[in-house]
Amino acid sequence: MKKQLLSISLFALLLSGAPAYASASTSAHVQSDFVEQQKQAQSFTKYYYLTPGQLSPKEAIYLKKGQELRIRANGSFANYTVYNAQNKQIWSGTTGIIIKADEDGYHYVQFQAPYSYQDQNVIVATYTIQ
Repeated sequence: MKKQLLSISLFALLLSGAPAYASASTSAHVQSDFVEQQKQAQSFTKYYYLTPGQLSPKEAIYLKKGQELRIRANGSFANYTVYNAQNKQIWSGTTGIIIKADEDGYHYVQFQAPYSYQDQNVIVATYTIQ
């Protein structure tokens, strides 16, 4: 009877896919590393649907001094401008960019669809703050 219970337990363990050697301390360590990474990097995605020549609303993103804002935009034509806390243009273009905050405050990102397109311009922008 004991052999049957042991074999059933081992079979259930194999079916569950759980490693038999995992310990609670290893799991807690991995979880704390994941939480620390979450604190260090914050990422979100925004979708913009723009008609030809249309400007998106300015996206306000708060950065603390020394933090980096990474912008990666994908779409039919992703032209955008970045403004600092004083609303002064600090960058404009179509490629990904990394901006480091000189002081605490909001930075603004604004997309523009070209006039030459006749269809709606769809832009997917991923922002990462580190």
